[in-house]
Amino acid sequence: MSWEACTCGELRKAARAITLLYDNAFKSSGLLSTQLGVLDVICNTESIRISDLAEKQGMDRTTLTRNLSVLGRQGYIKISSGNDHRTRIVTATHKGRSAVAKAIPLWNDVQCKVKQEMGENSWHELMQNLSHFVMVANQLNDKN
Repeated sequence: MSWEACTCGELRKAARAITLLYDNAFKSSGLLSTQLGVLDVICNTESIRISDLAEKQGMDRTTLTRNLSVLGRQGYIKISSGNDHRTRIVTATHKGRSAVAKAIPLWNDVQCKVKQEMGENSWHELMQNLSHFVMVANQLNDKN
């Protein structure tokens, strides 16, 4: 086996590198790149069920729940019970909305730099390939 040619290994290496770049870019906001994506979705809704949020983020509930507990401890979100005691509802706090508002311009800056360094066409091609890859992986997972 050649690890250098492993799809999983190369995608994980790329994910670690780009995560570090984005984390450093908006460190002053108090958020990590993994937190910003989740918190932005929450801020763009009045409230959202954890299961719906997991689906939007392409995450399993267990991983999302761990991430949400950190956001809750930091005061960025509030989790409450829904009409059904098994349903959990997530809402952003004022602190969470403020952190997202501070992080978005920083995110925009690093996003523009990445696009500029890659070239617009290469960036669009990458985004299309990644979307296609997610679809293929989901199809293969569904077969298992």
